[in-house]
Amino acid sequence: MKIPPFLLGAAVIFWGWQTELWILAIPIAISLEASPWVSSRWDFSQEDFLRIANLSLMILLSLFIYLLINNRSFYLIYTLLQWLPIAGFPLIAAQIYSVNGGINVKTMFLLFDDAKTGATINRYSINLTYPYFFACIIAASNANTEDIWFYLVMFIITAIALSSVRSKRYSLIIWLCLMLTAGSGGFLGQMALQQLNKQLENQVVSWLSNNAGQEVDATKKQTSMGEVGALKQSNDIIFRVNSQTKNNSSLLLRQATYNKYQSSVWIAVKPDFTDVKPDSNGTTWQLGNKADNSSMMTISGNFNQGQGLLKLPNGTFTIDNLPVSQMEKNKYGTIKVAGKINDFAYTVNYNDHLSFDGLPTIDDLKVSPQETAAINQIVSKLNLQDKSPSQVLKIIERFFQTDFTYSLKLTEKNKQLTPLSTFLLQNRSGHCEYFASATTLILRAVGIPARYAVGYSVHEFSNLEKQYIVRNRHAHAWTLVYINGKWQDFDTTPADWIGIENATVSPFSSITDFCSFLGFQLSGWLRAIFGNNIFKYGWWLIFPFIFLRTWMSGKNNKVRRLSTQQLAREEIKKDDVTKRDSEFYLIEKALNDLGLVRHPAESFKNWMYRLKEELPTPDLIDGLTSIIELHYRERFDPQGINETERAKLKSAVQLWLRTYSNEK
Repeated sequence: MKIPPFLLGAAVIFWGWQTELWILAIPIAISLEASPWVSSRWDFSQEDFLRIANLSLMILLSLFIYLLINNRSFYLIYTLLQWLPIAGFPLIAAQIYSVNGGINVKTMFLLFDDAKTGATINRYSINLTYPYFFACIIAASNANTEDIWFYLVMFIITAIALSSVRSKRYSLIIWLCLMLTAGSGGFLGQMALQQLNKQLENQVVSWLSNNAGQEVDATKKQTSMGEVGALKQSNDIIFRVNSQTKNNSSLLLRQATYNKYQSSVWIAVKPDFTDVKPDSNGTTWQLGNKADNSSMMTISGNFNQGQGLLKLPNGTFTIDNLPVSQMEKNKYGTIKVAGKINDFAYTVNYNDHLSFDGLPTIDDLKVSPQETAAINQIVSKLNLQDKSPSQVLKIIERFFQTDFTYSLKLTEKNKQLTPLSTFLLQNRSGHCEYFASATTLILRAVGIPARYAVGYSVHEFSNLEKQYIVRNRHAHAWTLVYINGKWQDFDTTPADWIGIENATVSPFSSITDFCSFLGFQLSGWLRAIFGNNIFKYGWWLIFPFIFLRTWMSGKNNKVRRLSTQQLAREEIKKDDVTKRDSEFYLIEKALNDLGLVRHPAESFKNWMYRLKEELPTPDLIDGLTSIIELHYRERFDPQGINETERAKLKSAVQLWLRTYSNEK
């Protein structure tokens, strides 16, 4: 079935519009739609088609590996589907510019063997234009902007495609009415499905994503306090930090901050985000005034679907080399970004003696009523009243360091007390969320503003990579305390928590670390290539080399390039061979000798009908009906005819010729 003119190019342009890959979509569309005006065709063999199919497969696998390295999450499936037209382009171009105009499906399945099956090429020949058309629609759908224009254009393109197979039994008006009804119902249905999809997607991603440990909500943090059993975290490396100096103590990189505690949940009250505008280069972002005696680090990792919360040290005033389209900041210092990139390597300039977070509010002094009794008991025990802020910090730090232990295993649970109160008054053992939450509320109880912060602890230096590596299990929680007019990090989790977690690491982790390092190096190499201006603006220079290499390859492999005139002569030769091989053409020659010539555009059946009306005695023509049926099956049926039917055709032709000779 032939696709309507320009429909394939329209689908490619639609895909380029939705994915913003105009730089690839435009030349692909032009090359596919220019075929009627190109006077040459290539005579590819089945081995040539197999090589082209392998090329498409290699493109798809290369894209998958690249996405897997740069976006190790469930979302890479959506991104991979967006690149389907690129992977399928070599095959569809080979079909359109080939002599046969189709591709033998056996080239995609190596288990087929002509010698065993005795199959003809035509039996397995398929037309890839419509599959490629739908691949473009699917690719565009995985990147659509979810507006009415997407649905409207997709509906128009699909309607044009379906019009080519419209039944002639119904008028065009009725068909258009049915299409508009179906399109309207589909639009309403997709709006409902879109809402359902958002709900299901959040659940599926949380189940399947390898980066589940990195997912942080800027408005709410559900802690693991109160859970029974071991708290398990992955040893996977999720990002890297290249710092100017090697720190002797851990550095805290914050992702989000919260200021309201209730039932083991921390909430950011009114976390209104405001836009941060980039500098003129589009990759530099100013969060505060430039400070002297600053430090610098480069943070490398990846986002999920181009979105996420930045990991930043306290006192960050400049972020550089971050090509995102949007950046927002709230008063708690949480920074979220959105863009088209998945992998990043941004540079941070900071001074940890500064703070650009918003001033304290009344919420930064509130203690949850459920925890008030336990908090007041600890404040009284430590005699924190009437102490200076610096004295309070020293007493609280010493209290947690000496009287508490770090543990990822919790088995005791008190039904009369909350998990946090149980931690403070009874078991005195827990993970960082317990220490950070308790510290924050104790400070508030003595009138010192405090907030709950989550992020990562940077402390593991890799001799292999010559930089810091941060694992999923390095996720951490601590307190932000407001002293001397600025917010400062205050971590009361016992220092041995790092050693306790390291003891749980598998002895084979060095192997996975090495594989991760290779992937990181490859990711950086690819990022450098794709980010280079030569690749961005000089991509078109590659096409002449590709066509030259294809032409040379075709020359070496004896792939014939035929003009339209040569192609017509080839068809005539093939038709002559068919005529010599078919028994029926002997009858045609005999009738031609009698002057009963078939018109050039006249089928055999119509010829017979005409002769019956013109001949005075059409008895001889009546005997040809069954012979013509066998001839048609032999000539046009992909299944052909069997040996018995072949012998029957030959015998019938010989009998007719003998009868004709006797009558002559």
